[in-house]
Amino acid sequence: MSDAPEGFRLIDASMADGFEGLVGPLWQRDDTDDMHAVWGFRAETKHCNPYGMLHGGMATTLADTMMGSLVFHAIGGAPCATISLTTEFISSAKAGQWIEGRAEMVKKGRAVCFLRSEIFADEKRIMTAHGNWAIIGA
Repeated sequence: MSDAPEGFRLIDASMADGFEGLVGPLWQRDDTDDMHAVWGFRAETKHCNPYGMLHGGMATTLADTMMGSLVFHAIGGAPCATISLTTEFISSAKAGQWIEGRAEMVKKGRAVCFLRSEIFADEKRIMTAHGNWAIIGA
């Protein structure tokens, strides 16, 4: 039994060598189309601030990593990098809650991709984000 809702799989262990390995484990749904991504994690104490609430940096990390991965796959595995990322915090979350991000590719250009996402805690929206990713070498 996993610590994720049904339909999620643990993201490739090769990510564990990078930054994502420090903040995970992260989970992903595979039943999305090429323009969408759904990722999540079970909030643990290590993801929280000293007050026991989900750290904004962790919610932002989920959005940035999920949207960057969506771009990476949409452009055939070419290098890409975050140009800008804007977040709006709406509510809070705490340890034990399932944190889920839902991302959408708004536009895929030749040199830049535009995305938006929402982050939920047990189905309650806690953050929105939008950002732009450069396609490196484009």
